[in-house]
Amino acid sequence: MKKIFLEPFQYEGLPRIAIRFQYDEIIINKVRLIPGRKWSGDYRIWHINFSEEKLVALKHYLSADDIIIDDSAFSSCENILTYKSTAKFTKQGLSKCQKNHMDQFKIWLKSRRYSDRTCETYLGLIKSFLIFFSNKSVGEITNTDIIRFNHQFIIRNRYSISYQRQMVSAIKLFYQKIEHRKLDIDQLERPRKEKKLPSIFSKEEVGSIIKAIKNEKHRVIISLIYSGGLRISELLNLEPTDIDSSRMVIHIRSGKGRKDRIVPLSVKVVKSLREYYKRYQPMVYLFEGAPGRRYSSSSCRKILKTAMERAGIIKHGSLHSLRHSFATHLLESGTDIRYIQELLGHESSRTTEIYTHVSRKKLEGIRSPYDDLDL
Repeated sequence: MKKIFLEPFQYEGLPRIAIRFQYDEIIINKVRLIPGRKWSGDYRIWHINFSEEKLVALKHYLSADDIIIDDSAFSSCENILTYKSTAKFTKQGLSKCQKNHMDQFKIWLKSRRYSDRTCETYLGLIKSFLIFFSNKSVGEITNTDIIRFNHQFIIRNRYSISYQRQMVSAIKLFYQKIEHRKLDIDQLERPRKEKKLPSIFSKEEVGSIIKAIKNEKHRVIISLIYSGGLRISELLNLEPTDIDSSRMVIHIRSGKGRKDRIVPLSVKVVKSLREYYKRYQPMVYLFEGAPGRRYSSSSCRKILKTAMERAGIIKHGSLHSLRHSFATHLLESGTDIRYIQELLGHESSRTTEIYTHVSRKKLEGIRSPYDDLDL
């Protein structure tokens, strides 16, 4: 039997219904047909706006003979009432004082040149935090209040470890820079980060994916991500002048952590790039949706999803899996891990060392004891 969990979820200060389940293509296809559904890459869940009517409708829509719907997270009246009051307060907006604090925090983040995505994430977290304490001013909130917030908001609503760690970091930074006082953050639970192994495509699977893409522009996009180990944001920010075919390198400007780096340009990809450039003649960015405007990340994700379906690949994989695959395949071919660290733009070698755990080479010389059994 398959199981789907419907749980309270807060996204950018708004109450939502999280739809959580083990990876299943049939369920995913059903969820995609739900009006207003959104996918959160950070929390790896689907979610929709919260209302009691939508909760009931979801249960009916998703139920099937082989599916159990678990909405026990909403069974507590207190939980539902909390969400109602949150929705009402969000609609009215933050208080004048809270808005002032939010504006100050936004200005500080911008002045420190945090990326737009980081600013959006931190501001969304602090907004949720302030809404929870709608009956208190920022200065009145104590360490005890924050511990209560952690239990009643984060733990009770079953937010992920990643969300909890981000919330703790946001609150700590907010109080240090805006309230100019330090919190006893050690009292606030900050669990260890999950150490999940990345999803990797084999070389054969990467080849099948690229072959399955018929559109020239789409094929070049996926090829470039894999051949250079690029993040999606780095690909979308590329300009035609960043491709240096004379030196056979790609200039990555202001990558993660605002660091520039160069990565090798594949001989096969440069041929495809030249044909693509002659045909599409991009104006500002190498890949554009409309003239002079960046191509969207959602369109890139759709390209990969469609190609995986055509290639018959059913494992979970994302655009970032292509970057992981690039690093793993380099390691398996004998490239020194220090060079791989430079190519990926990792600050610490510890981040790069995760690929030693998924490298096939490490396992080739190990024989399972099962093979020695006389069966």
